[in-house]
Amino acid sequence: MERQQQAHIPPGRSGPTEALALPDALDRALVSAQAPGADPGARRVLVERLAQLDLGDPRATADRLEQLLSSGALAPIRGPDGRSARAVAVDRLLSLGYPYALEVTPEDLTHWRAERPSGAASDGRGLAVLVMSAAVCLSLWGVSRPPSGFGLSVVLALEVATVAAAVRPSLRQVGRQLVLALGILGCILGVRYGAAMLLPGIAGFVAARLLRRGVRGVD
Repeated sequence: MERQQQAHIPPGRSGPTEALALPDALDRALVSAQAPGADPGARRVLVERLAQLDLGDPRATADRLEQLLSSGALAPIRGPDGRSARAVAVDRLLSLGYPYALEVTPEDLTHWRAERPSGAASDGRGLAVLVMSAAVCLSLWGVSRPPSGFGLSVVLALEVATVAAAVRPSLRQVGRQLVLALGILGCILGVRYGAAMLLPGIAGFVAARLLRRGVRGVD
């Protein structure tokens, strides 16, 4: 009889052991992130686990998040991109919708609002993508001799790095540094190959500066 009952468990459903594995993994990530001198990787893992936390049931997920928030354990922890672990937990709780979103305390909600990117930071990221896209379009179609080979790879990499840094918080710092490095390379190539490389190179400097406005508290 027991075997028959086990055989009728729908595929894809998590059993008790799997359900308990997620909190355990989150506990381990929290302990690692709280350790003195915790490296950015440990804090990144915690923030990502909080953002994606799903215990298979909204009630269980909400209870877990509320327990972490009420304990105060998340308050001093920030991910490598500057995101507050506490704000990430609130954001995940809000994403569960009604009625769980109503259970966020006023203090946690105030913290979450304060941590949200300002309008200036959001505009900076959007403007960075706009500036780079315009420069890439001019480079590829607005000059008599568009880049080719290695130069074309640099131009396309500038566009990809700018977009990635603008839309992915976890990549913002690294992406901004890559855009700046590629911008320098573009300007160096532009001395020899002209406007086709100089335009995106200069745009790399501008985009990196605009993206910096979206980076908060990064190590």
